[in-house]
Amino acid sequence: MKIILFAPPKIILQHSVTEWVDAIGPNSVILTCASAKDALMRRFSDGLDIRFFQNFNDSPEVELAAIDIAQSLSQPLCVALAEIDVLRAARVNDYLGLSANAAVQLEMYRDKYAMKARAQEAGLPVSEMAVVRSAMDIRRFIDRLGYPVVLKPRDGRGSNGVCVIRGDADLAAWLKTQDSSTFYNTMIERFVAGDHYIVNGLYVAGRPIMISPVRVLTSALDFLGGRSHDLHMLEPTTPLRDRLVAYSRRLVEEVMPSPPTLLFHLEVFVSPDGTIILGEIASRLGGVFFNQEMTEAWGIDPRMTFLRAMQDPEFERAPEPQMMVEPVRLVGQLCVPPREGVLQSVPESCPFDFVRAYRMSGVAGRQYGQMAFTNAEILNAIVEGHSEAELRARLRQLEDWFHTACQWETSAAA
Repeated sequence: MKIILFAPPKIILQHSVTEWVDAIGPNSVILTCASAKDALMRRFSDGLDIRFFQNFNDSPEVELAAIDIAQSLSQPLCVALAEIDVLRAARVNDYLGLSANAAVQLEMYRDKYAMKARAQEAGLPVSEMAVVRSAMDIRRFIDRLGYPVVLKPRDGRGSNGVCVIRGDADLAAWLKTQDSSTFYNTMIERFVAGDHYIVNGLYVAGRPIMISPVRVLTSALDFLGGRSHDLHMLEPTTPLRDRLVAYSRRLVEEVMPSPPTLLFHLEVFVSPDGTIILGEIASRLGGVFFNQEMTEAWGIDPRMTFLRAMQDPEFERAPEPQMMVEPVRLVGQLCVPPREGVLQSVPESCPFDFVRAYRMSGVAGRQYGQMAFTNAEILNAIVEGHSEAELRARLRQLEDWFHTACQWETSAAA
């Protein structure tokens, strides 16, 4: 296959030319955003055919350009790595006859209301929810179930647009942000009180290769609000780990219309009585540093393995047909958001030997504001440990050191 890869610059820059060529093959094409053209050209001046588009995420030109490119290649296939591109790539493949109804199937992975309705029909618990088309729908839902509730876009990504409404004042403030009395892409659901877990995984040719449950210590909404996002894997002896793996497999293999080769990102809540409640599932890996986290834990890069499998349908990575790979080490992940102000200095390296990966994306001298999506952090790091308790302690130690080592000029200080 000749891959036409839809990918944001941030993902492209995480890998070398050799890794990309090995994964997608020679003569493949990468479509991305022109906002990072200079950085990408410096890094990949030779070896990769990268096509740039202004306002890539929202540009309608991208799909038509992909059609033209595909028609110039033998055995083309569009592949997406980010949430915003999943349906775009599927629509092109359907148009070219490279797939049949892929966009309809993958829509179930984008439309949170439809996915939860499908899960509920299969007997999986979900929070009570409703489609919202006007303020009256919200009022009726709250009259029936009370606060708190969650309002969100049905096809949102990166936690953008998600709002927890805890009372009438919150609701009034949210309504003031709307520019119409009719809503077209909104849903409401009852707030779930419980512990937050994420499961990322890889399937190749219908077989689960890696399924990685992690406990979230700081929520994505708190991350957007300025707190560091930290999470860690579960120990193999933790009973919940096996339950989350089994839940993920049922959802992917039996409930959702899943393609045989798939990356997935699942978010669930576990209620005080132990019930697993679906948050959402997406047909791509989680953002932030999940690919690096799984690579460090398993010694296998899930993103590159997925792409090699898409390029070569005969590719097999699993050691045995029905066996999943087990991780070789326990790791945790820290993602630090920017503050609002000018970042004056940053530590480019880290002194701790338990840190396996350290990626500094913060730029000294740059003005930062509050994040709109959970993909604009200034630091990503992976730590290893022998237990969940040790991982939590090391994540705290790393975060404390980083905040001490960074210097900011904030508007309050100015």
